This record gives sequence, C-alpha cells and structure tokens, in this order.
Amino acid sequence: MAFTLVIPVRFGDCDFAGIGYYPRLLALVDATIEDWTEAAIGISRTTLHGTYRRGLPTADLSVRFVSPCRLGERLSCTVRVTRLGTSSISLNVAAAVDGAPRFEADLVQVLIDLSNGRPIPWPEEWRARLQSELD
Repeated sequence: MAFTLVIPVRFGDCDFAGIGYYPRLLALVDATIEDWTEAAIGISRTTLHGTYRRGLPTADLSVRFVSPCRLGERLSCTVRVTRLGTSSISLNVAAAVDGAPRFEADLVQVLIDLSNGRPIPWPEEWRARLQSELD
C-alpha cells in the first residue's frame, strides 16, 4: 500500500535558476511523511508530540537525485514502508512529475519517548496499522 501527496514546487523551494534546492526538497519529504503518519496510524504529529509525548526522528537518510525539480512542477511524493522494526520504521519516498522520477529518499525513523529521547516499541495498535502498510 502506498500514500501519495502532491506538492507544488514553489519559488521558495528553488535556487536562482528555478531548480529545486535540495534542502527544501528534503523538507517536502518530511511534509509528506508527516501527512502519511496521520493517514497510516491515525494520529497527527501534533497529537503524537503533544498528547503522547512521542517523536519520530530520522536516524538514517539516503537520497538519490535523478532529475532536477523545477519551479511550477507538481511533485507526486509517494511513501512506502519497506521495513518495520521493534521501534523503527524504514520508509521510501519517491518523488515524480507525471510519472517521471525526480528523486528518491530512503529513511529510517525511530519512535522515541520525548521525555528522555530513548527508543520505545511501537504500540500494538500502531504496529498493526503499520504492518498493513508494508510492501
């Protein structure tokens, strides 16, 4: 199962030549994952952080840039779960424009307790939902 968010490449996402600026493209990856988190486990990041006092920091990140992103393009960013660990999750985010790849990011995020920064196991309800997301 996959989740896709369509995001326009805006002026603030580009360098002076109108080509997507990679730190901003990574912010779009994070925005996609934030929306996916709510869709996948049914809890917004606001609730995750504020009510549950849990976080999902990125522990590992690898990005492959295939083709430039340009001002005005609409990126289709698709999240896939590739692995589910005890407290971690491996995600792939592929960005494309009309099916043509632009970049791909592989991430490992870890569920942590915000009070001490330590990893914690996925709650069973969340784990069951995430398990159904595995490719």
